[in-house]
Amino acid sequence: MTPLLPGPAPIIAGVDGSAEAVDAVRWAARAAARHRLPLELVHATAFPDLLAGGVVPPTEEAKDLLRRHGRHLLRAAREVACGAGAADVRERLDPDRPAPALLDLAEQASAVVVGHGHGRFGSLLAGSVAVALAAHAPRPVVVARGDLWDAPAAAGPVVAGIDGGPDTAAVVAAAFTEAASLGATLLVLHAKNDADVGETASALDEVLEEPSRRHRGVVVEHTVVAGRPRHELLERSVSAQLVVLGRRGRGGFPGLLLGSTAEALVHHAACPVLVTHAGG
Repeated sequence: MTPLLPGPAPIIAGVDGSAEAVDAVRWAARAAARHRLPLELVHATAFPDLLAGGVVPPTEEAKDLLRRHGRHLLRAAREVACGAGAADVRERLDPDRPAPALLDLAEQASAVVVGHGHGRFGSLLAGSVAVALAAHAPRPVVVARGDLWDAPAAAGPVVAGIDGGPDTAAVVAAAFTEAASLGATLLVLHAKNDADVGETASALDEVLEEPSRRHRGVVVEHTVVAGRPRHELLERSVSAQLVVLGRRGRGGFPGLLLGSTAEALVHHAACPVLVTHAGG
C-alpha cells in the first residue's frame, strides 16, 4: 500500500482537546492504518504565550501545569487513535505555539492533519493556523472538516481540483493514492482558462496517464470546468470523502503562498481537504 509520501515518516495530528481536533486525530489514525504508517500525536503547550510583558519567562509551576494538561489530552487522543485503527501511536509535547511546532515537525512527516473551527486564541482550530499550515508546510496538510467521511456508510468520491498549474502532478498523485486506499472513485475537476476544450482534455489525459497505470483499480471520472472551480469544488465536497487540491493555481498572484480556492476550501468545505504542492 503506497503511503502519502515514501518511507516510514509518520502522519502527524494536532491535539488540543477540542471536538474538531478529535476529528483530526480520528481521520489521521484511519489514514495511518490505511497507509501502514506511524501516527504521531502532537500537543503544543505554547510556553511563549506565558511570557509576562513579553520578556519575563513563565514559572516552572506554570510549565508543569501545562505539561500535565497536555499529557492528559494526549492520552485521551491516543485512545481515539487506537480505536480508529492506528497500530503505531506516538505522543509528543512541544513547548512552542501550535503553528510553528507543527511546521517544524512537518519536515519529517508524511502529512500533517489538523481540525478547523473557532477555538480559543492560539488553538489548533483557529482558521489562521490551518491556513498557515496549508500555506507553509513542506508536506501535505489535511484539514479535517465535515462529518460525513466518518459515517459508517461513507462511500463518496475523492475529488481532485487541478488547473494545469505547477501543483497539478502532486495533486493528481495524492488523489490517486487516497482514492486507491479508500476504494473510492476519483473525480478530477479540471479548470480551464481558455476556450480550447480539446487541448485541455488532451493535457488532462497526459497528466492522468502515469498514475492511472500505477493505480489500475481506481475508477476515474473527469470534467472540465470553465473559469474558477471554487464554487464547483465546494458543492462537490458535500458528497465527497476528500477534496485534494494544490496550494496555488496557475492564476495566483506572485508571492501568494495559498491561493483563494485553497483558502476557501480550507474554511468552507463540507469534507476533509488535502492541500499539497509540487515540492511536497
